[in-house]
Amino acid sequence: MKKFFPFLFLTLLITGCHSLQQKEQLLTAAGFRSVTPSTTAQATHLASLPQGHITPISKNGQTLFFLADAKRNCLFIGTQSEYQAYQQLRLTQQLSQDKLATAALNADATAEWNAWGGLEGPLWGPGFN
Repeated sequence: MKKFFPFLFLTLLITGCHSLQQKEQLLTAAGFRSVTPSTTAQATHLASLPQGHITPISKNGQTLFFLADAKRNCLFIGTQSEYQAYQQLRLTQQLSQDKLATAALNADATAEWNAWGGLEGPLWGPGFN
């Protein structure tokens, strides 16, 4: 288990640092459009929007979803179907990460039992039948 904690910490650290970038990659894969402001008014408006969060807006009876990233100077915009595709991609990615974490835990648990002679050998040493 001791070997797993640095791996888990590193994974969480990388995920935290790259979560916005990963989110943007998933949005692009789901069909969201990336729009770069072309005027100062648009750039100012981009900076005033909630950053790094997907936000729904209603326009002309249609719900659109956007994610603002002023640091990278872009706005991601998508429709309801593109947002659903994003959610599906995000779920698939989460399941994949969960499988990797489970595999790491299982490998670590197996390594710990090897100190006792493995699962096939005498688990508690000599004298314990």
